[in-house]
Amino acid sequence: MSLNITASVTNETKQAGDVVTMVCHNGKLFTGAEGGKLMVYNNDLSLHKEIQAQYNTVNCMCIFNGNLVTTGNDGLLKIWDVKTLELKQTLTGHDNEVRKLTPTATRLYSGDMSGKVKIWGLDGTGQFTLSCVEEVWDIAVAGNICFTVRDKDVTVTDIMFRDTGESSNEGETKFVVMSSFEGRPPLALAGDTLCHCDRPGTVIHLRANEAGDTDLGKLEGHTKIITSMVTRGNLLYSAGYDNTVKAWDVSAKKLVATGTTVNSVVHSLAVGEDGSVFAGLDNGFIVKMVKQ
Repeated sequence: MSLNITASVTNETKQAGDVVTMVCHNGKLFTGAEGGKLMVYNNDLSLHKEIQAQYNTVNCMCIFNGNLVTTGNDGLLKIWDVKTLELKQTLTGHDNEVRKLTPTATRLYSGDMSGKVKIWGLDGTGQFTLSCVEEVWDIAVAGNICFTVRDKDVTVTDIMFRDTGESSNEGETKFVVMSSFEGRPPLALAGDTLCHCDRPGTVIHLRANEAGDTDLGKLEGHTKIITSMVTRGNLLYSAGYDNTVKAWDVSAKKLVATGTTVNSVVHSLAVGEDGSVFAGLDNGFIVKMVKQ
């Protein structure tokens, strides 16, 4: 099956720089790029709205507790009304560039270039700070297990919150580093499987989504470094410097669809509610791809 390009932004509606983060929500595509702009597109990639979200690059964004959260090299987490894009709250506490946001049902994890992962509650209250030994390039969370990674190893940490609610605080929370294994970002969770890249960055390794390092196999097919992975159900979508987007059935460990962006590196991916795949490219361009 092929992933074919069906729509693209224009020179007039493209982002301000390389599109490094995207998320789909309620029929809209939210994008962040160099220059700090948040640009929102309709499903056909016509421009819906744009604002200046961060001081410079928007490094990451996510949907958390029904709101849009953005962050960047200014170290601030900004919470926006997802419909109006009105700023509701600004979270401070990082003293360096924040590279990654990872939401769960009750907590938001943010990782910075100083090696800190801060954990926030639903109301924006800081609950705990996990100190890692190196910069945090990506985060994946399964229950109380937090996976962090830079470019050589994935670290598995069990964070023992006081309970499963949002009322835990730093004084009542402890953590234990369970294990580490070779790997590099990006990270993604597909059901009970953790997906991460090998050190060269071209092969996707599959491991049990739990404390430990049970090897479940690998996915091979990319020829250059993978820059982005996202999941929808049991499907994993990956893309990178080989100008291709691939869709994998993680349980079956097989490739189910592939497509090319023709002449551009893929910096970010997002998957819409209808299964459409959006790829963020060089110089502000975005394409929509559909399985056919």
